[in-house]
Amino acid sequence: MTRPPRLTAPSRRERHKQDKLQRIRAAALTLFTEQGYGSTTIRQIATEADVATGTIFRYATDKADLLLMVFHDVIGQTIEQALDPRRTSGPLAQVLPRLFDPFFDFYEGHQVLASDFLQLVLFHQSPWREREMQQGETFVQRLTELLLGRQTAGEIAADLDPHTAAVAIFSLYQACLVGWLAGGATLADTRRQLDALLHLQGRALRACLSDQGGEP
Repeated sequence: MTRPPRLTAPSRRERHKQDKLQRIRAAALTLFTEQGYGSTTIRQIATEADVATGTIFRYATDKADLLLMVFHDVIGQTIEQALDPRRTSGPLAQVLPRLFDPFFDFYEGHQVLASDFLQLVLFHQSPWREREMQQGETFVQRLTELLLGRQTAGEIAADLDPHTAAVAIFSLYQACLVGWLAGGATLADTRRQLDALLHLQGRALRACLSDQGGEP
């Protein structure tokens, strides 16, 4: 009988490294939020995190990369919250409108900083920007799997491409998010707009079923 692999506890050095990283992330998010991205320096973050300035550059290439790193971590946690099975159970028409609530809840408390983050995601070239783009692709893939499960259960049309539908849903969210962060609408109006767009998306899925002879 083969024994299961023994789990190895992180070494003291690795725990120390992770502790530093968490302190840097926490300090950066706090100072960026309180002082603004432009007014915060790497030196201030190092002081707040109780690390040497050079230590920060082991994890991020510059201040922009550091902001991307901080948001990458938070967004990763928010993705897990958004896709928690307790939130994604029930009819798809109810699931879709509430899917992005955790993201808006986070961004609401960091609106100005989120705008800086969005600009960096669009235009800054750095390692953490690439990781963030990959994280977005991962979210779309997990949304694809959710839709595939609903397709298997017969809730959406069998001839629908779940990945295309997932990209469309995520694109609607991104368009509304950009509009809000650019100052074009209030958060309340943005969330209502997204709800309406996702409602139309849901009707389109039901229309596919109707075309096949299912319920409208």
